[in-house]
Amino acid sequence: MEKRIFVAVLISIAFLWAWGALAPRFFPQLAQPRVESKEAAEPAVRALDDTPSPQLQSPPPVPVTTAETSPQAAPSAAAIQAAMVQENVVETPLYIARFSNRGAQLLSFRLKDYRNDDGSLVDLVKARPRSNSDFPFALETADGRLTRLANTSLYLVEEMVERRVTTLTYRYQSERGEEIRKVFRLGPAYQFDFDVRLTGTEVPYRVAIGPGIRTSDAASQDTQFLTTGNGVTQIDDSLDVLAREKAPPLAVFQERVAFIGIEDNYFLVAIKPAVGGNTILRSVLVPTGPNIEQGRREIYAAVNSLGGRVAGNAFFGPKQADILEAYGLEKTLKFGWFGLIGRFLLTALIWFYSYIGNYGWAIVALTVVIKLLLYPLQHKAIVSMKKMQSVQPKVNALKDKYKKAKTDAEQRQKMNVEMMKLYQQEGINPMSGCLPILLQLPILWAFYGLLSNAIELRGAEFIGWIRDLSAPDPYYITPILMTATMFIQQWMTPTTLDPMQRRIFMVLPLVFGFIFKDFPSGLVLYWLVQNVLTIAQQAIMNRYWKDHPLEVSK
Repeated sequence: MEKRIFVAVLISIAFLWAWGALAPRFFPQLAQPRVESKEAAEPAVRALDDTPSPQLQSPPPVPVTTAETSPQAAPSAAAIQAAMVQENVVETPLYIARFSNRGAQLLSFRLKDYRNDDGSLVDLVKARPRSNSDFPFALETADGRLTRLANTSLYLVEEMVERRVTTLTYRYQSERGEEIRKVFRLGPAYQFDFDVRLTGTEVPYRVAIGPGIRTSDAASQDTQFLTTGNGVTQIDDSLDVLAREKAPPLAVFQERVAFIGIEDNYFLVAIKPAVGGNTILRSVLVPTGPNIEQGRREIYAAVNSLGGRVAGNAFFGPKQADILEAYGLEKTLKFGWFGLIGRFLLTALIWFYSYIGNYGWAIVALTVVIKLLLYPLQHKAIVSMKKMQSVQPKVNALKDKYKKAKTDAEQRQKMNVEMMKLYQQEGINPMSGCLPILLQLPILWAFYGLLSNAIELRGAEFIGWIRDLSAPDPYYITPILMTATMFIQQWMTPTTLDPMQRRIFMVLPLVFGFIFKDFPSGLVLYWLVQNVLTIAQQAIMNRYWKDHPLEVSK
């Protein structure tokens, strides 16, 4: 029985490690979107009468056609544009948003409560040269000339502040009479309104955000625990995720969606269209070096125009449980297979943190509570193992009696029947030792998902060298301590294994230590505290049995 327990634990921990290492590559989010290949169907941008309009080219822009070279150029009109570049900064207690009248685009959206490893504020607009014209809320059209004008021209801007709400109105008109108007209304929350209108032409267009999310510095590259820049969309109540590395050039979502955007473990940028046509996830190869092969595939999220207009809400913020729930984005917070347990653990951790003020000690406190809740089962398991140890001579006698049990099925059946009778006579339940371990594994997996995705624990310090509970221990101190406590725990735990088997199983702590060294330090802390509490429990029970030797036989 003990062999099966240890093997089950080893397989479970190995699976946990393999899942974290391989799932992002082979099963990016367990859900893939409904994708139409570009060859099969380009997205049609629906007009007011639902008649398909001319197809959008992807990726834009197409070759520029100027008014001078086009044989069908429209009569000249008075152009409306600004004379100089102007930036508008909207600052609230939560963020600092910076807009430019060049293209009427969002240049940066920095979150005041979240920082990078270098101490700078997290910016949800990926860094790029100022000369680029693809910042969030850029337009993608089928007309290269119009695309260039829409995203590089200087818009007239009007700013109005009323009751903590800042309204930015941008307006541009070309010489052909095409007029673009963008309105942004930003309040104190992470969600803000936008309204884009293109008149004077029937050219279809998209409003896009991206590419990607955040600047891909060393701290935000994809790892075993961090996945950056995936596309995400929700249709009805179903959340679809498009893995960044596996994204096709164009993914079309024909249905009207609740939102579409780009995410990583901790942050989300999304558009919630109120007026618009189909939604689009589009991938491009962003160069990261001098050679075209040195690139990183990134995703744009966009909404097609409907009747010349795209409007709705935009969310640029953290994937914090209460914030996401307030805006209907809670499905983007994913804690893995045991998400329900993860949500409960997060709620409990936040509650402990509100009194303790340190998430590391909150994990310790929660571990103690979990230990107390599981104590009756663990106590029963240890007593059962102690009793099995006391009846081991009788078990060995049965094995000697049925020496041919390994090769003779009838002999094996008789031995098992007599073994169960012996256990019943001694009041032993062989399965009682498995239950506490089986209950621990879902909690362990839930902690794994929690520590990899809960922004509350991102950058949460514990003590000394542990500066981030969501990252591995940089000096491997907690994995070493966890390994040592597992050795002590195995040495103290009653066992029915022979000396050779016991020595073999003493290698298991080294295996666990090697696997856990790359896990979040908060997860290692939880397992370490569990081991320490189990050692204390075992020491007390061993002392009790020493003073009451007949207790085990009852």
